[in-house]
Amino acid sequence: MKDVTCPKCSKTQRVFCVRTSYSCNSCGHLWSDDVVPEPVKPTVPNYDIIGPLGDLTPTQVGLIEAGKVYSGAHVCESEIHPLLMEMATRHANYQAKRNTQGHQLFQQRAEELMQTMGRYAYAEICAESWEWQEHDTMLALGHECFKCWEQSPGHWSVASKKHKYFGADMAKGSKGIWYGCIVTADLK
Repeated sequence: MKDVTCPKCSKTQRVFCVRTSYSCNSCGHLWSDDVVPEPVKPTVPNYDIIGPLGDLTPTQVGLIEAGKVYSGAHVCESEIHPLLMEMATRHANYQAKRNTQGHQLFQQRAEELMQTMGRYAYAEICAESWEWQEHDTMLALGHECFKCWEQSPGHWSVASKKHKYFGADMAKGSKGIWYGCIVTADLK
């Protein structure tokens, strides 16, 4: 036997210990001892540890420099943002690790950015090289990304305009294919 207190009327009653669901004898309120676990929220990395943007990697420089000279591309005229650089690097590595180009988990990245950067409109463009380009220069690989994006109206709508912020990077998969990613943020 145990005593339980109604959460609604605060009256106490004695019940058998094996029960986990109760009905108050005074007010009829139903309640349970079963604790429903809170949904697990995704862990948001502490981006404060990234600090100010330091030196760019050769892969970042290759993609950004290609964007600065590619005719009609203006995305690399945007302001570089360290969080977006981190996201672009993360997704380029994700694609390379899986040897698959795409926008996998973009909504999750956008929600993570929303929690850390705030309410911006986020966009992402991705591309991949050809297998024979495995040993090309970073600039040539970056040029190939922009060439691919120009063929896709959706991707080119991001690559062809200047945004508030952007981040960019490339990574090589185990099959010699390079994967590029640019993430942008604009004021809503």
